[in-house]
Amino acid sequence: MPLSKRKKLALRITIPLVIVVGVLAYGSIPQGDLVISPPPTNGEPGRWVHVEGAANTRDAGGYPTIDGQFVKRGMIYRSGKLNHLSSDGAESYRKLGVKTVIDFCNRLTPWPFFGGDEWRVQLASSVHGCPMSFGKRGSRDEFYTHGVEDNAGAYRDAFEILANADNYPVLYHCKAGTDRTGVMSALLLSLLRVDRDTIVRDFRLSEQVNLPGRQTAMTKLLDEIQAKGGIEKFLEGIGVTKQMQEQIRACLLETK
Repeated sequence: MPLSKRKKLALRITIPLVIVVGVLAYGSIPQGDLVISPPPTNGEPGRWVHVEGAANTRDAGGYPTIDGQFVKRGMIYRSGKLNHLSSDGAESYRKLGVKTVIDFCNRLTPWPFFGGDEWRVQLASSVHGCPMSFGKRGSRDEFYTHGVEDNAGAYRDAFEILANADNYPVLYHCKAGTDRTGVMSALLLSLLRVDRDTIVRDFRLSEQVNLPGRQTAMTKLLDEIQAKGGIEKFLEGIGVTKQMQEQIRACLLETK
């Protein structure tokens, strides 16, 4: 084989190998498209979780419900994307003991080769892609309301995962852990009978790490849930059955 052809063949083989080795070693190719602020130093004890390389990570539990119960801690986490954790961040993630990850990012697959969660997450947890995309239509005030309507199937799949007790602890995330993830938390906490003011305060915690959501759109979504007859009927409308709802409550509620 002529030398020039051998060089071209070696180049074709070497470049993909370098990319694969880099992904295996570092989890993902750095993207640099999200500014990550550390958790606030004055945050609620036990709420924020520092996973270096991930944004907006926190425990979604610990809240009281209107009927005297509490959402269990250490069972549900919410976060930004997990595709660029540092070594310390990967160790912090491992210590959470997350068994299942729900990835809301809009991609073909949640695997690292396509920008999904890095290998150290894949090895520690079962990662499920529930891709969704917001902002296809409507006004800014209806951003979340239409987001649920346009991605009902993905949200339904996420609730089905939460209905299985064997999947816990669970972490769900999108890119910044604000919009798609914020809506998931609002729906879930509503189902668990956490009061509206607490749900809004939880949603606004993203502001503490410079990742503010759309408060007016969240208010509109909560109004829409009420107008549809409450959270149970609203979720039934996107395919989350009464049985699934009761199974989720059984998994996540406790009486202290």
